[in-house]
Amino acid sequence: MKLTDNTGQAKNPSPSGPADRNSFVFLDAGGKRWPRLRFFLFVTGLLFFIGVILFVQALFLPSQLTTLPPAVRQLKSRLKTLQVKEHPAGQPATRPLWLNFSKGNNSDAVFFPFIAKESDSVSSLGKKQVPESTCLQEIRLGFYEGWDPAGFDSLKAHAETLTHLSPDWLTVVDGRGGLKMVTEQKVLDLVKDRGIVLLPLLRNLGREGAWQPEAVEGLINGPAARQEQFIANLKVHLKGMGAGGVIIDWEKVDPSYQGAMTALLNKIASALHGEGLELWLCVPMGRELAVFDLDGLAEHVDHFVAMLHDENSESDPPGPIASWEWFNGWLETMIEYGKPAQWVLGLGSYGYDWAEGEKEAETVRFQDVMSRAGRSSLSSCDFDAPTYNPHFVYEDSGTPHTLWFLDAVTFLNQLKAGRASHVGGVAITRLGTEDPGVWQVLKMEPSLELSLKNLASLETIRTGAMIAHIGRGNFITIADDQVDGARQLVREQKDNSEDVVLARYEKFPSYLTMVHQGKGAGDAVAITFDDGPDPQWTPKILDILKAKGVSATFFMVGANMEKYPDLVRRIVREGHTVGVHTYTHPNIALVSEERAYLEFNATQRLIEAITGHSTILFRPPYNADTNPHDPEELLPIMLAQKLGYITATEDIDPEDWSMPGVAAMLENVKNGRRQGGSIVLLHDAGGDRTQTVEALPRIIDYLLVRGDTILPLGAMLGVPPAQLMPPVSQDQRPMSRVVSEGGFKAIHGVAEFFWAFMIVATTLIVVRTLSVAWLAIRSRRAGDAGLVWPPPSGLCPPVSVLIAAYNEEKVVGQTLRAVLNTAYPGEIEVLVVDDGSMDETARIVADMAQSEARLQLLRQINLGKAMALKSGFDAVRHEIVISLDADTQFTPETIGELVRPFADPTVGAVSGRARVGNPKTLVARFQSLEYTCGFNLDRRAYHLLNCITVVPGAVSAFRKSAVFKAGGISTDTLAEDTDLTLSLHKRGFKICYAPGGVAWTEAPETVRTFAKQRFRWAFGTLQCLWKHRDLLFDGKRWALGWFSLPSAWFFNILLVALGPIIDAILLFSLLMSPANSILYFYFLIFLCADLLLAAVACLIEREPLSQIWLVLPMRFIYRPVLSYAVVKAIVKASKGVLVGWGKLDRTASVTYNA
Repeated sequence: MKLTDNTGQAKNPSPSGPADRNSFVFLDAGGKRWPRLRFFLFVTGLLFFIGVILFVQALFLPSQLTTLPPAVRQLKSRLKTLQVKEHPAGQPATRPLWLNFSKGNNSDAVFFPFIAKESDSVSSLGKKQVPESTCLQEIRLGFYEGWDPAGFDSLKAHAETLTHLSPDWLTVVDGRGGLKMVTEQKVLDLVKDRGIVLLPLLRNLGREGAWQPEAVEGLINGPAARQEQFIANLKVHLKGMGAGGVIIDWEKVDPSYQGAMTALLNKIASALHGEGLELWLCVPMGRELAVFDLDGLAEHVDHFVAMLHDENSESDPPGPIASWEWFNGWLETMIEYGKPAQWVLGLGSYGYDWAEGEKEAETVRFQDVMSRAGRSSLSSCDFDAPTYNPHFVYEDSGTPHTLWFLDAVTFLNQLKAGRASHVGGVAITRLGTEDPGVWQVLKMEPSLELSLKNLASLETIRTGAMIAHIGRGNFITIADDQVDGARQLVREQKDNSEDVVLARYEKFPSYLTMVHQGKGAGDAVAITFDDGPDPQWTPKILDILKAKGVSATFFMVGANMEKYPDLVRRIVREGHTVGVHTYTHPNIALVSEERAYLEFNATQRLIEAITGHSTILFRPPYNADTNPHDPEELLPIMLAQKLGYITATEDIDPEDWSMPGVAAMLENVKNGRRQGGSIVLLHDAGGDRTQTVEALPRIIDYLLVRGDTILPLGAMLGVPPAQLMPPVSQDQRPMSRVVSEGGFKAIHGVAEFFWAFMIVATTLIVVRTLSVAWLAIRSRRAGDAGLVWPPPSGLCPPVSVLIAAYNEEKVVGQTLRAVLNTAYPGEIEVLVVDDGSMDETARIVADMAQSEARLQLLRQINLGKAMALKSGFDAVRHEIVISLDADTQFTPETIGELVRPFADPTVGAVSGRARVGNPKTLVARFQSLEYTCGFNLDRRAYHLLNCITVVPGAVSAFRKSAVFKAGGISTDTLAEDTDLTLSLHKRGFKICYAPGGVAWTEAPETVRTFAKQRFRWAFGTLQCLWKHRDLLFDGKRWALGWFSLPSAWFFNILLVALGPIIDAILLFSLLMSPANSILYFYFLIFLCADLLLAAVACLIEREPLSQIWLVLPMRFIYRPVLSYAVVKAIVKASKGVLVGWGKLDRTASVTYNA
C-alpha cells in the first residue's frame, strides 16, 4: 500500500498546467456580456413586437395561381409506350461496305479507285518508322467536349481510369491554315494532377456544327510555306498547354485528295516526333475512309482511333448505332492496316432519339435514354440479334419516337472483341453521355474471366446525382422522383462460338428529370427581357416593340417594379407578358429556401398590386440557360414549380449584358437560330443598354426577313395569355405595396421557417437513425469482430486503475472490491485520489489499503474532479490507465476487455459499456433505456468510423503517453472526458469501443437529481463542442467532422433545446387542423426513429424488447427535462458565469455484486 498526502500543495507537472478560473470556457470575467445581451434582446423584442403589429395589419391570404393544363404539368400525360414495331437496322447493302476496304478483297478497288495500294504509299519524307510503344498499359482515351458540363463531371469522377484525354480545343478555321484554340484551365489542372496524357482534338468543325472540308483541302493542297506555318503554330499550341501530342479528326474531305492528305499528315507526324509529341488520327468507318492511305500513314501515325459508332447517325433513318456485325466487320478490316496495337477503338456510349417528322435525331445521354423509357411506362427494350444494340419506341405528346442507344453491355461486348484482336486500347465517345457502368467494365482486369458473377455490378443502374432531359423547348418542369433501375445480364452463344452478353432491362431507373416543352414550330421565335423595368431603357424598348408590332415578355425584378410602377402598367397595357424574376435578383440556388419563397411571393404580390394580374411565368436570375446542369441550378426551378410557376429559359443569348457590340449581338442571334434556338434573351435594365436598344430593331428585322414569326411566350407553350397572366379576383383587393410586401414576408417567413426546419430535422433524423442502426447491426452480425480485439498471446501489460473520489463513503468500498476482484492476469495498481472529501471516504480507502498491496491512496485539497484526475495521471506508474467513477462497479472481465484494443499502438483511448445498475424508479429506467439505445449504440456505430466523441469517465481506458501528448486532463470544462476524447482525435489517435468492458453505474433516481446531472453534462458538452469547434466539418477526420460532431450539435443541443417548442407547435397544429396528415407524418417519423433505435439496441444488447414502450412516455416526460437542462446550459453560457461541478447524493443502490 502507499498513502500520499498532497493537501499542502498541488503537484502539477502534467502538460496542461494548473487550474485557471479565467480559462474556463464561456466565462466572462468582466461581467459585460450579459448586460449587452439583455439590451440586445430587449431591442430585438421591441422590433419584433412592432413587426408583429405591422404584420397583423398587412395580413392577407396568398393568391392562388392558375393551374396549367395537365399536358404541361404532368409528364405521364405526354410519354406513352408504343407497340414495338420491326425497325430495320438501316438498309443493308448487297455487300457490306467494310469488305470494299479489306486487303483480302483487292478486286474492290474498282468500286473505290482512289484507294492507295501498298506500292503507292511512299511518303516524300522517306520511311520514318513510328517508335515501338513501350507502354504496357491499355490505352483508355476519353473524348471531351467543353460545352457539356456533364463531361467535366465525368472526367473528374473517373480520371483515375483514363490514360489519355482528348478535349475539343483545336479547330482549322480556314483554308489558309488558320488555327483556333480554346482551353479550360480546370481541365489542364486536372490532367496534370492525375498524370493523364493530354491529346487535344484538332477538327475542321464550323461554329454551326457543320464540317468544313474546304478548310482542310485548302491546307493540304496549299503551298509548303502555309503548311509549315500551320505546323509551327500547332507545335506552339501543344507545348503551351503541356500536351503529349494531338488527335486529328478531319472529316468530309474529298477522297481524291488522298495523296495530299497523306503527305501533310506524314509531315505533321515528322515535325511532332521531333519535339517528342505524338500524332493520332481519327479514322471514320464508311466511304470517308477512302481519303486516308492507312498503309502509308501507319509508319508515321502513332495511333489510329477507329470511330466504331454512328453506323446510323443523326441524319440517317432510325437504326443501330453500332450493330454487332457492322462493328466486327470494320474491326477486322481496320487491324489489317498497321499493327493491331496501333489501333484504339472509339466506342460510343450514347443514344439517338428519332422523332417522326424531324430532320435529325436528338443525341441523348444514357440517363436521358433510361428516363424516357421509364417514364413512358416501358417494361423492357429490345436487345437481341442480329444488332445487339438496345432500342425501343415511345410516344411524346402524340409524336412517335424511335430510340437506339449504346450502354455498358454493348461497351463490354465491343471491348472483349477488341481485346481479342490485341488492339492498343479504347476511346470513350464521349465523356458525359456514357452509361456509368462503362467505368466498372474498364476497372475489371483485362485477364479476368468476365463471368456473369463478375459482371453482377452492372445489373444495378444507380441514378446518383445525374440529371436526365426529356423533350425539347424552353419551358421546364422537374420530375424529381428518383429510383434505381435493374437489368439482368445473360449470355448468348453464337454459332461461331463467340460469347455475347445481353441485357434484359427489368426496371428502368427514374432520374431527376428536366422536362422540356414549348419548342413550337420551326419558325416560331419569342423575345424576352430580364431585370427591368428601367426608366432609361424600358420605354425605348417598348417604343421599338410597338413600332414593329411585336409582343415580348418581361421578367421583372420586384425592387425595380416598386420604383417604377407606371412602366409595369405600360408593359401590360401594350399587350406584353410579364414574369417573375425575383424581388432583389439573388442567385436563388445560393440563398435559403425561406429567402427564395419570399423573393417569389413579394414579387408576385407587387405584380398583382400594380397590374391587377398575377403570373405563372418565372425565370431564375443568373441561370436562364435551357439546359441547367448542376443540381444547384435546378433548385430555383424546383422551388418555382412547387409554388405553381413554370420556368421559362432561353437558348439564344446575344450576350448584351457584356456589351459586345451591335454586330456581335446580331451574329449571336443568327447563330442561335441556325442551331435551332427559339427564345431570345435581352436585358432592359442592369447597366448601359444602349447596344440593346440599337440592336433590337435589327434583330427583329432579321427574324422577320428569314420568315420567322415572333410570338408571345404563351403561344410557344400553347397556352392562352389569360392563363399565363390571370386577373386577380375581385375579393383580393390590392393593398399598399410596402405593407403587402412586408406583411407577406412576415407570414411566409414564420410559417416557412418552421416547416423548413421540420423538413430538415426529419430528414436528418431519418438519415442518422438508419445510419446508426445499420452500423450497429453490421457490427453485431460480424460478431463484434471489429469491437472486441483478440489480444496477441501473452499480452497482459501492467495496468493502473484510477478513481477520483469526493464524499463517496457509501459506494467507494463496493467499487474497490469490484475492481480488485478482476480476472485480469496482469499486474495492476489501483490509485484512489481523494479530492478533499469531508466524509469517511479516505478512511475507508486507507483501511482497505492496509490489507491490499495493490491499492494506493492519494489525498489532495478539493480542486475538482479534473484536477484529481490530473494528479492521478501524474502519479500512476503504468502506460495503460483504467479510469472509472467511484460509484461504478466493474465485472471481473472489464479490465481485460478494456486493455485488449491497446494491442493496436495507434489506439489512444477505449470506451467501455456503461449500464445502469439501479433501474428501480421510472427516471432510472428511462436512463437505462437511454444508455442502451443512445450512448452505447452510438459508440458501437461510431467505433467503426473512428468518430467516438466521448470516452465516459464511468468506464474508460487511456494510453498515458497519448493523454500527455493530447495536453493532459484539461480543467477548463465540466466534461473533461469529452474534452480529452476530442483532444486525442486531434492528435490522430484512434478511439475504440469495447462492449465487453461492462460497468454498472448509479443513475439519478429523481427528477431533481437527474436534471442537476444533465445540466452539468449539457454545459460541459457545450463547452467542449465550442472549444473544439475547429473539428467541425474537418476534412481530415471526415467521420468525426461530418457525422458525429454535427450530430452532437444538432441532435444533442439544437434539437433537444427546441424539442418542447416543436412538440407544442405540432400538438397545437393537430388541435387546429386534425385532418392535416403531414403533421401526423412528422410526429410519427420522430417517434418511429426512437422506436427503431430502441428495438435495434435491445436486440444487439440482448435486452428485453418489452422495455421499448418507455419511448412513448420518455418523449413527454423525460425529454422536457433534457430540454430544460440544455436551455439552462445555453443561458448560463450566454451569461458567462462560472459553473461548478455539483455533487449528487449517492444511494448505493447498484444491485450488481462483484
